[in-house]
Amino acid sequence: MRVKRFVGENVAETMGKIKRELGPEAVILQTRQIKEGGFFGFFARTKVEIIAAIEDNPNRAKLEKLLPEKLPALTVNNEVIKKAYEAYRDKENEYVQEGFKQGADSQQNLFDQNLLATTQSELKEMHNLLKEIKGQLTAREEIKETVPEPVKKWEDFLTGRGISKEVATKLLAPLQTELSAEQWANSGLVFEKMKKQVARLCRNTELIRPRKSRSLIVALVGPTGVGKTTTIGKLTAGFSIIEKRKVALLTADTYRVAAVEQLKTFGEIIGVPVEVVMTPENLKEAIDRHRDKELIFIDTAGRSPHHEMHMAELEAFMHKAKPDITMLVLSVTTNLSDQIKVYERFRKLATHLILTKLDESVSLGSILDLVVNTDLPITYLTNGQNVPDDIDAATPEKLTACILGEVKPNV
Repeated sequence: MRVKRFVGENVAETMGKIKRELGPEAVILQTRQIKEGGFFGFFARTKVEIIAAIEDNPNRAKLEKLLPEKLPALTVNNEVIKKAYEAYRDKENEYVQEGFKQGADSQQNLFDQNLLATTQSELKEMHNLLKEIKGQLTAREEIKETVPEPVKKWEDFLTGRGISKEVATKLLAPLQTELSAEQWANSGLVFEKMKKQVARLCRNTELIRPRKSRSLIVALVGPTGVGKTTTIGKLTAGFSIIEKRKVALLTADTYRVAAVEQLKTFGEIIGVPVEVVMTPENLKEAIDRHRDKELIFIDTAGRSPHHEMHMAELEAFMHKAKPDITMLVLSVTTNLSDQIKVYERFRKLATHLILTKLDESVSLGSILDLVVNTDLPITYLTNGQNVPDDIDAATPEKLTACILGEVKPNV
């Protein structure tokens, strides 16, 4: 910014000097009347002194103070433009009020009129610049919201699979920069690229791995109706019959008598000891009795995440058991928002996830939203009632096949 002092016989003359040297964008910093010449203070002449300043593109500098980033990047939003307009209106009102003040003499009134004319010109330029910025922002938003037709078809495919639009957009974003327009016409290529993207997102998987040195304690928790008892039966049978592991099954689900009897009968059939525990202390004692087993599975009663007393009971059981792995069982037939609420409520207890009832859902793509919104490794997927057959180890490839389907879509 350049600051300079100008002196003239009157306001008009002094303002003329400012405009000729600094231009119409100059800013008036100060004005006053001074005495010059004379002899020992006598016969001095009254003159007008104005301090003015100019900077390179002053209006843009003012706007840049209002906006969060440099103007060429045009990354501001409409809310910022709104604030800029408010600042503009405030400044305009200030100058208009200044123009209507009554000065002490005619020269001061003349100065006010010239100052008002100058600042009105400045405000007009600010207004035009703001309109230009807003127009460019609006154009960019329209471009951003416009999705190319080939991409839109794949977005429709993903949302049709049950994936939210938000996650579908994130999934397609890297492909839009990676693939050319001609490549988007090759549906096989796009599908393979998409599968790799989904598999990368689903790489957080982990299975139960028994150990010889000491018992591995695995507890299953979750809300009612998600299939915990059936799932624990599949796991017990799988490790006992197929992998020939020494397994014990403990159940704290004393709310359902039929479920307890079912597990006891099941244990007798496959040759696995089954114990029913009534209190956290009973659970600890039962675990100690089966320290010779490689795996100890603990079945728990379904708990509503909104029932504080039931959740406190479950926490008391887990505190005594101190499981190595606590698997939160979630049904994919439950809507996503409820799944997330259940996850958040059980999060401090759970270390892993099991997804159940895949055979009952028509929108398995929602699994991807669950993956994106949680951070626990997925262990197993269940897809039917048959024990021990209808359970699969979760892998990125299997999750991808569930989410996108195994057959290339006709897109």
